[in-house]
Amino acid sequence: MHEPTTRPGAVGQRGERAEQSAGGGGRGAYPRVSPCLHCARPVLRDNDARWIHADLSYVCRDPWGGLTATTAEPAPTPRV
Repeated sequence: MHEPTTRPGAVGQRGERAEQSAGGGGRGAYPRVSPCLHCARPVLRDNDARWIHADLSYVCRDPWGGLTATTAEPAPTPRV
C-alpha cells in the first residue's frame, strides 16, 4: 500500500514551497502584452526573457505574411 504524501509543497497542498513558486520565484512579473515596434503585432516575453510575438514567432512579418529583417521588440510606452 502507498502512504499519502503529506509534506509541504506536495501536489494539491499549500505549503511554503507552493507559495514561493506561485509568486514567481525571484523573477519579476512579466510585462503585459505590447505592440511590436516594427510590425505592431503583439509581443511578450518567452521563458528565457527574450521578446517573442504572440503567435510564437521571433521574426517580424510584413502585412502579407512575408518574413522581414527585424525581430520582436516592444514599442516604447508613451509617457503620460
